[in-house]
Amino acid sequence: MTDKGRILFVDDESRIVSLLKMIFRSDYEVHTATSGVEALAIVESMHIDVIVSDQRMPGMLGIDLLSRVRQISPGTMRILLTGYSDLVAIIGAVNEGEVYRFLNKPWDHAEIKAVVAEAAEIGIATGRNLPAVPAESDADVMASGSESGTKSASVTLLVLEENQKERDEILQLFRSDYQVLGAASIDEALLVLEQYDVGVIVSEARVSGEDTGGFLRMLKQQYPLITTVMLCSSADSDLVVKLINEVQIFRFALKPIRNNVFRLVVSGAMKEHHRFRVAPELTAMSKVSTSFTVEQTTRVSGTIARSLAKLRSRFSFFLH
Repeated sequence: MTDKGRILFVDDESRIVSLLKMIFRSDYEVHTATSGVEALAIVESMHIDVIVSDQRMPGMLGIDLLSRVRQISPGTMRILLTGYSDLVAIIGAVNEGEVYRFLNKPWDHAEIKAVVAEAAEIGIATGRNLPAVPAESDADVMASGSESGTKSASVTLLVLEENQKERDEILQLFRSDYQVLGAASIDEALLVLEQYDVGVIVSEARVSGEDTGGFLRMLKQQYPLITTVMLCSSADSDLVVKLINEVQIFRFALKPIRNNVFRLVVSGAMKEHHRFRVAPELTAMSKVSTSFTVEQTTRVSGTIARSLAKLRSRFSFFLH
């Protein structure tokens, strides 16, 4: 296989893929497709390091294509291009296609080059030897996430939610599956992280007036084994895009929560955490970008940095 990254651009407009090919052909082996079916045929015939797909295409939406690519070729880094902010589509892109980045059309030339370069580096280094993902039923996900029905005492689910009633409802929902603990603020969450082996965090975007993005980004940078499920409302589309690109949230859940769907989402996140423990090198595929910054107050940043420093010994075994 060539050491030059293979990039596949997918858009139903020929002029768009032609332009992208012209931009990237000097640095990569570039392939193009104008439909989901054509793109899948290419992915099945050769390994693709990065696929960049438009969302709105006739016949097969971008999120459906990326979901299929994830199953066929999980080592392919997936990027979604779109010109609109449909929250359901955005969340679907993360929850079904596990996109690496979300880019708006029309794209910024420097941004798309930086994002593709970052994705290609990871895809070449990590993704070329990953096996195909077997199809799983909802029951399979639940069984694997909760260790076949037995409560996992060693790994904790942390719920960061300032509303006590909603926090208690989530804790009760998962009490029979995992060790579960709640926090009403970032400071409380840091205390839990210092004392317990947290595998998954369920978090609001803001708690106690503070944006959790900076906290979750620093956590992901230093402890990529921890996976995050973000709770969001229908008005949060811009925030969701920001969190996809800057924080690498594993899954999103829309409020009001539907218990059965939410259980599957959290179970999938716990399964991903256990997968990272077995093969820590896979965390590179959800690496936090160095191309973006998340705003955070000096006080919070300092507190987070000092608290996270205390956690290094707990995770060092898995990260070496």
